[in-house]
Amino acid sequence: MLQISHISKTFFKGTQNEKKALIDLSLTLNDGDFCTVIGGNGAGKSTLLNSISGAYIPDSGTISIDGTDVTHMSEYKRAKYIGRVFQDPLKGTAAGMQIEENLILAARRGESRRMRWAFGKGDHERFRDMLKRLDLGLENRLETRIGLLSGGQRQAVTLLMATMKKPEILLLDEPTAALDPKTAEKVLRLTDEIVQEQHLTTLMITHNMRDALRFGNRLIMMNSGRIIADYTPEEKKELTIDMLLKKFEETSDAISDRLILGN
Repeated sequence: MLQISHISKTFFKGTQNEKKALIDLSLTLNDGDFCTVIGGNGAGKSTLLNSISGAYIPDSGTISIDGTDVTHMSEYKRAKYIGRVFQDPLKGTAAGMQIEENLILAARRGESRRMRWAFGKGDHERFRDMLKRLDLGLENRLETRIGLLSGGQRQAVTLLMATMKKPEILLLDEPTAALDPKTAEKVLRLTDEIVQEQHLTTLMITHNMRDALRFGNRLIMMNSGRIIADYTPEEKKELTIDMLLKKFEETSDAISDRLILGN
């Protein structure tokens, strides 16, 4: 369960470049909620995810994960609670390490450095089975360096790594934005399968309205650092792109073509 209560975040406070990125924002996700997040550029979407992950510390308010107050907890300490997939496929993996080495790091996430990090019995077969599910031909390339993979292959591996040890919260920051349509669809389908199988509490940013409607049981819309709409599972089932556009038009002077068209 994720509970965000009245958080605010301002960058460059007191200067001519002051930017209020989040303003008195509150949000609650129940266990297993898959919430898509939409909004124009500068709406505060990425700042919200970065505040949850610990990359940013809010100026005020609180963030709790399963009853634990993590508001001022450092990013590396929050890692045991959070899985994350970034927009950039180059993030989230170690390019110079082999696929299986990246996977073993993910499998040991949150464990003490004193614990043995060597491959355990059955790890190789387990990793092969996981990679085979991707249908990208990686199950026989465990010793290939991650940096040699395509963006789609790398992003799919990052998703496996983020969910290998069931996280309390899964954060997806436009995970398919840098991928071609075919690969993007494959990654989204895999994401949905994993979220449902593991009953993961998930927050996914997307600029694609169709994807925002297709995936997840919740949807929130952001503008200027605030949540301007929070649709329940029942309400989301009735939503259409036209309804979302109308809501945007009521609250924003400009909507990006990318957001409208879902390209």
